[in-house]
Amino acid sequence: MLAALLIAATVSLGPDGTCDLAAAQAVVNDVNGHRTLAREAPLAVDPLLTAVAMDRAADLLRRHYFAHVSPDGTTAIDALRTRDVRFAYAGENLAEAESVSVADAALWASPEHRENIVESHYRRIGIAVVDSPEIGTLVVQIFAD
Repeated sequence: MLAALLIAATVSLGPDGTCDLAAAQAVVNDVNGHRTLAREAPLAVDPLLTAVAMDRAADLLRRHYFAHVSPDGTTAIDALRTRDVRFAYAGENLAEAESVSVADAALWASPEHRENIVESHYRRIGIAVVDSPEIGTLVVQIFAD
């Protein structure tokens, strides 16, 4: 299923934006590059985590908020459980920026976000990179073991 998704350049999230799959792969490559430098194993792209990341991005845009907890109190962890994703450890990074490279640099510069990127328990990742006319580029990273 993921291979089919990677053939398309973008996936529409409705009027709020489009998910750029090539940019998402670039973020995966950046994350794995950082992990290699930190002597951690690279993360595998997980289609279920990717779907959660896309859902989270769509929700952030649709309801006009930027936080790990939605206005109704749900989190990425709740979204993983709703989709019956198995995990013992999970995390989420969010970034809004004018470009993917600026978002990547900001996440890496933040100690809390960098900790998620190089966390040794994580083995899988899902990424959504959304271009929105309202905010620019939104990056959602979902991590799980």
